[in-house]
Amino acid sequence: MQVKWDLLKKELNMQIKTILRERKLQLFFLGYILLLVPALGLIAQNVPPGAIMAGVAVSFGLLIVIFMLSSFMKTRHIRVFYSVLLALALIPGAVFMGYLFFAKVMLSEGSITVLLETNVEESKEFISSHLSPWVTLGIALYILCPVVMIFRMKHIAFHRVKEHKHLFATSVMLLFLFLAIEPVAQRIYFVDFYRVLADYKVRSVLEEKAIRQRRQQPFDVTLAGSRAPQTLLVVIGESLSRSHMSLYGYGRDTSPLLTARRANLKVYRDVVSPQVHTIPVIRSVLSFADREHPEYLTQCPSLFELFNRAGYGTYLISNQPFDDVSSSYEPLLRQADHIVDLSKAGRPDGVILHALEQTLEKENGRKLIVVHLMGSHTAYKFRYPPSFSRFDRAVPDGREASPFPLKASGQTTVDQYDNSVLYNDWLMSSILDLLDRLHEPSAMIYFSDHGEEVYDFRDFAGHAAEKASSYMCEVPFIVWMSDGYMKKRPELVFQEERPYSTCDLLYSLSDLAGLSYEGYDGSRSLFSPRFAVRERFVGALPYETVVRNTREYSPHNRIIPFVDPKTYDRISTLFRTGFWDYTLTGK
Repeated sequence: MQVKWDLLKKELNMQIKTILRERKLQLFFLGYILLLVPALGLIAQNVPPGAIMAGVAVSFGLLIVIFMLSSFMKTRHIRVFYSVLLALALIPGAVFMGYLFFAKVMLSEGSITVLLETNVEESKEFISSHLSPWVTLGIALYILCPVVMIFRMKHIAFHRVKEHKHLFATSVMLLFLFLAIEPVAQRIYFVDFYRVLADYKVRSVLEEKAIRQRRQQPFDVTLAGSRAPQTLLVVIGESLSRSHMSLYGYGRDTSPLLTARRANLKVYRDVVSPQVHTIPVIRSVLSFADREHPEYLTQCPSLFELFNRAGYGTYLISNQPFDDVSSSYEPLLRQADHIVDLSKAGRPDGVILHALEQTLEKENGRKLIVVHLMGSHTAYKFRYPPSFSRFDRAVPDGREASPFPLKASGQTTVDQYDNSVLYNDWLMSSILDLLDRLHEPSAMIYFSDHGEEVYDFRDFAGHAAEKASSYMCEVPFIVWMSDGYMKKRPELVFQEERPYSTCDLLYSLSDLAGLSYEGYDGSRSLFSPRFAVRERFVGALPYETVVRNTREYSPHNRIIPFVDPKTYDRISTLFRTGFWDYTLTGK
C-alpha cells in the first residue's frame, strides 16, 4: 500500500512539474497582471498590512482559478482569453500604480470617481506638462511585457471538459464566487475599479433624473427685499491654500493687492473644505448635501434653483471645462439661467473679466453670479501669463526654508504655484474694481474649493484624499460688501475667527441674500448672530485629526511589514526619481 502511494505521489509530482514547465509563461503572465498591483501595496501608506496580505491572497486565489480554467482551452483560445484579461486590467493597473508612486497611497473609491470625471483638456494638459522619456518608457514597458508574453505562449495539451467535468465545474463556480462576493471582489483591484465605474454611471443617471424631477416640485422661497443685495457674486477658486497667501501670513508677497484692500475685506482665518477634491466639494457647496444627509443633493433645492425661485437672475461664468465630461455636479451648474463657458479658450482666469463686466452691467433686477476659476490647478505653470513669473527660488525671498532638501524640480513647482497665487491676487483685485464701480447694494464671497500641498512639510505636491493634510483643506474665505449694503444689514455678524466649513455655504449665502424657506438653519450661517460651531469633517476624518496627522507626520509613521525604513526609502526614491516622477492628473 505504501509503495502504491509513493508511486502515485511521484507521478503527481511529475505531472505538476510538467504542467509548470509547459505553462510557466502563463503563470508569469497571470502573476504580472493579478499580483503586481496588490504586492506593491507594501509601499502604500494608507493600507494596513492585513489588508495588503488579504489582497495578495485573494489575487493569488484568482490566479489559480484562472490558471485551472485556461487548462481547458487551446493555445489560440488562451491567447484570446489572456488578451481580454490584459485589456481589462491594463488601464486600472496603470492608474493604481501611477497613483501609488505619485502619492505613496493606494487609490480609494472616492478618488477613482474623481479620476473618472477628469475632463479631456485637463488630461491633455497633464500629458503635455509631465510626459517625459522616462514616463513614455515606463508606460511602454508596462504594456509591452504582457503582450510579448501572450505571443510567446507555445502550444500545449489541454484538458477536455467531458473528461474533467468536476474540475471544470469547480473552477467556474470559484470564478463566480470571486466576482460575486463583494468583500472578495473588492480585493481584486481591476474588478473593484469597474464596480466603482458602474456604480458611478448608474448613480449619475439617477441623480440627474431626480434633480430634474425635484425642480418640478413646489418649494416656497421668500425674499426680504429690503435686506437683499442687488448683486451677489460668488467666486470659487481652485486648489488655493491660504498658507501660500501673504494675506494670511505667507513669507512671500503673493497677495499684495488684496492685502492693500484689507480694511474693506472680511478675511476669515479658520475655514476648511469638506473634502480635498473639487467634485465632492462642489457637490456640497452647490447643495444642502452634507456628511449626515447626502440625499439632500436630490431631495432639496440646489443653489441656482433656490435663487431662481427667489426671483434672482442666475448666471454662471466658468473657466473650468464641464462640457466634454459630464461631471456629477454639472446638473447643479446647468440650473443657472445664463451660462458662459470660457474654458475652451484655454486661457488664464483673466478671460472671465469681460464676461463678468457685461453681466454686472445688465439692468434686469437682482443677480446671483457664480464664477468658477481654474485658479491654481495643476499644472501650475499654465495658470498665469508670463508677466506674472515673479518668484524664483534662485533669488532669495521671504519663503521659509523647506523642512527637507528640495530638488530643483520641487523648487520650480513651488515657484510656479506661488506665481499662480500672485495672478489670482491680481484677478480678485480686478473683480473688486468692477464691483466698486457698481452704484447698488452688492456683496461678494470668494473661497477656494480646496487647498493644495506644495512641499510644505514633506516631499509631496498636490492633493489626495488618502493622505489628506491641513494644507489640502484650509482655504481662503473672503467677503466684500458695498457700503450701501453694509448699512442695510447691520444685524449681520462678521467674526473672522469663526471656525467654519464650506459645506454650509448655502446657509450663509441665503442669509446674505435675505432668503427664507422651510429648512433654513441660521445656526449654520457664518454671518448669523445664532451661528453655532459644528464639528468639521474632511472626508471621513474630523478636521482636528487631519491637523494632528499633519503636525505629527513622519516619513516612517507607517512601518512597512518586512521592509525596514532605509529599504523603503530606497524603493520609493527609485520609483519617484525615475519614470514615476510626475504630478497626478485629475482634480
